Amino acid sequence: MENKRTIFITCFFNLVGRNILSTKFFELLKSSDKFKIVLLVPSDKETLYKHNFGADNVVIEPIFIKKIGTVNLFFHWIFWNLLDTESKKIHRVVQLNKDKNIFSFLLKTFISKIGHLKIFVSFLRRLDYKIVPGGGYDQLFNLYKPSIVFSTDPQDLRLHELGDSYLLREAKRHNIATFAMSRSWDSITTKGILRTLPDILIVQNMNIKKQAIKYHFIYSDKIRVVGIPHYDNYISGKRSDREIFFKKMGFDSNKKLVLFVPPSDIWTGDKTLNKHLLNGLSKTGEQIMVRFPIFGGLDLGDFKSEGKLFFDMQNNSEKLEESFMNKEDDNHLADSLYHCDVVVTGPSSLMLDAAVFDKPIVLIGYDGGDSGYKKPYWKRLSRYYDYEHQKDFLNSGFAKIAKNPEELILFVKDYLNNPKTDSSARKIVAMDISSLDGNSGARLFSVFVNLLLNRLCRIKK
Repeated sequence: MENKRTIFITCFFNLVGRNILSTKFFELLKSSDKFKIVLLVPSDKETLYKHNFGADNVVIEPIFIKKIGTVNLFFHWIFWNLLDTESKKIHRVVQLNKDKNIFSFLLKTFISKIGHLKIFVSFLRRLDYKIVPGGGYDQLFNLYKPSIVFSTDPQDLRLHELGDSYLLREAKRHNIATFAMSRSWDSITTKGILRTLPDILIVQNMNIKKQAIKYHFIYSDKIRVVGIPHYDNYISGKRSDREIFFKKMGFDSNKKLVLFVPPSDIWTGDKTLNKHLLNGLSKTGEQIMVRFPIFGGLDLGDFKSEGKLFFDMQNNSEKLEESFMNKEDDNHLADSLYHCDVVVTGPSSLMLDAAVFDKPIVLIGYDGGDSGYKKPYWKRLSRYYDYEHQKDFLNSGFAKIAKNPEELILFVKDYLNNPKTDSSARKIVAMDISSLDGNSGARLFSVFVNLLLNRLCRIKK
């Protein structure tokens, strides 16, 4: 690599700031004089990315969000519904009960069954490649002449014309090397089948690799397991002093702390649950740190604290794809997990974060108000625990699911008195979700370098 090589990195989903750009991978990339980095960001986020990630060899390239074209949208809809997992089945049932559109339900169910046919999925990918109009990135390709494209959200959670899948197809048409990373622990089984297969797919653990092979028909030798890069900081980063952390929150460092991460109103479907949860938890007499969600609303109604609580307000966005966490935000989350004694949360990746720190976990498995047990399945918060990405870990017994207010208090108190309960299961889960050796970011960088070297070798031949 005698000349400086350019890499495009998509940043259309803002949590890439925490997941990729605040990790060792990006540090290694920036520190090398062999690479030029072009971050493709939504035009209205240009200043945000320049402030947080700008450097001499980093270019922030604004991409204007365009409404997706008809042909592109059609293929997105097809691939989004091809995936036939338990999670997607639940999605369809929920939607049916909302819109009562039986035709749409049956059509999506039929399409999902076709998604089991590898030959049909391959045919659709070729058709997608041939038919969907291109050219949207020609100007940038000609300007920067990238050697490699890194897609950080290949399933296009943020749907727009020039999104990740569009860029991957364009890169292939220009014979540019591509690699992509599954966005999170749930994306492979809850979003759509990958429209365009990258040269290399990066995943966080072996469980996700198996799912990618099974549902997306990706060859095993095209997948690399690296771990979770932002967990490197959780493992090897320096945590804040306990006295300082507790003083900042107005807590007594000599007493135990419950970290409560309530589910957003988006997930609960009503605005009564979190008030009931806080009423219950406050009666335990423990110090409670209430971490507000990074997206979606949280209505606490007329709740009045009966105990020692601190409301930890985060930068909040209306939509998940708009949510942003920088390194300071993630360090604060890590400190909160490190210093707490029990974590209470809903169907969230916070359960994995807690397991990394070997913190006892109590999950909310019931609904609020008088309608708790009367809610139909498709409205219950507990339905999320039937998703593959959650069920695979919950079957291990690493966390307790409280099915009523009495169990919630009982489980919290039991864990406070016996913090080592279920510790062995938590450690097994923690190792399953990531390598936890502090080198995930470095492994991701190695995948990038090896892919680039292999492509250059082929070109020279």
